[in-house]
Amino acid sequence: MLRRLFATLPAAAALLLASSCHNQDLLVHDRFEQASFDSDVDILWVIDNSQSMERIQAAVQENFTSFINEFANVGDDTGEVLAYDDLADGSLAWTEFLLNQERFLNYRMGVVTTDIDAPGNGNKGNIRDSGPIGTAATGALSCAQPGGRAGGATVVTPDSENPAGAFSQLVEVGISGAGGERGLHAAALSMCKGKDPAFWDTLDQRADSDPVKVICGAVPAEQRYCNTAATADGDADPFFRDEAATVIIVVSDEGDVSATSEFLPPPVDLTACRDEHNDDPLFGECDCRISWWSDFFDGIDRAVIFANIGPTYQAVGDATPWCDGSTVDIPGPCNTFNSPTCNIDFYQQLACLTGGRFVPIENRAEGAQQCAEADFQNALRDIGRLISNLSGGWVLSAVPDPESIRVVRNLETEVPSADTEDGVLGGWRYSPNNRAITFTGDAVPGYDDQLDIYYLPAFDRNQNTGRPLPF
Repeated sequence: MLRRLFATLPAAAALLLASSCHNQDLLVHDRFEQASFDSDVDILWVIDNSQSMERIQAAVQENFTSFINEFANVGDDTGEVLAYDDLADGSLAWTEFLLNQERFLNYRMGVVTTDIDAPGNGNKGNIRDSGPIGTAATGALSCAQPGGRAGGATVVTPDSENPAGAFSQLVEVGISGAGGERGLHAAALSMCKGKDPAFWDTLDQRADSDPVKVICGAVPAEQRYCNTAATADGDADPFFRDEAATVIIVVSDEGDVSATSEFLPPPVDLTACRDEHNDDPLFGECDCRISWWSDFFDGIDRAVIFANIGPTYQAVGDATPWCDGSTVDIPGPCNTFNSPTCNIDFYQQLACLTGGRFVPIENRAEGAQQCAEADFQNALRDIGRLISNLSGGWVLSAVPDPESIRVVRNLETEVPSADTEDGVLGGWRYSPNNRAITFTGDAVPGYDDQLDIYYLPAFDRNQNTGRPLPF
């Protein structure tokens, strides 16, 4: 998949520019090649392991089947796996696959905690195994060689004997972790430690101010391969696979303390950002901090989607601007531990900017004096649906003005919108929920088709959410 800006455009794109009265000067061009159905998705769970989380961890365990049933290879709502015992079974299973490919994802799931202070199993971004959190015997404090992690991370896959049981054990991370929850930092460290030798060989070539170099460069050499496994020929098999979709699910009842870190972003970068936006009263230090962390996940060489379950500061019934131009109702405030607004915004903004989901950990009904625990069954089901839809469309690199979208197949044929008269037999549709283009009928791309999608950005990024976007 290639994303680029072109100076020379096909006729459809030129027509787009000529006919548009949009005041943008930037045409976005996303190029995709349809090879085969790609069902790979890597899911990293970042679970708060502070003292207040016992009840929430139990709720995630109890409702895990609602999550995985949205995309696992199951035959019915009971979670029964499709059988392949004879030809008839195989035929039915194949038909189910063709009709519902999004429910047959080749997933990997791992679990880390929000604790980056304590070393060992599950902490500091180390994907945990089935041993106790923080232990060195199975978690390994040293992972010097590719795939050299003693004991190895426990990774849940469709081939696991009991995926739900394995996950239930992993998510029980205890409640003795650090009170300063740093979910984004833990996720970032986990991604660094899941990189192959080629990444580490070229890390020094990045600019010193690059957030990827700042965070990954701080990982001790003996811990660089903690989230990899050895292949048969001795190479590193990273948890985060090339070309796989990546989803990070953070579950915490407090905001992210990364928002108040003295060291990240580096003070010199934070000062430079504040000075750059000194004349903009809507752009503050929190925006600079979110911008810096966004740059890390944008620069880690893979698309990352966040699904965050956390506290809220918004009042129920208020229209909260969202980064796709819409408004959402976030039923709060439900902020038991009085996390600062910026700490909560870290999770909300990352979910918004990556086309993911933010789910309140508690809800407040209109007029209610107290907050009630969120419906975790529906919350996890919605996140599961988000994941199942990752393979159901071509995700655009920016939020488009839907009226400006033009789709060209194999550099010559413009594909009609399915909502027009020309698209009655098949065409494209834009899905704002996951910022993706999907196809229907005769317009569904064939093997090796090339798709060029042109569009204008939906809005000036300084008007994106009612305040400047943090980049």
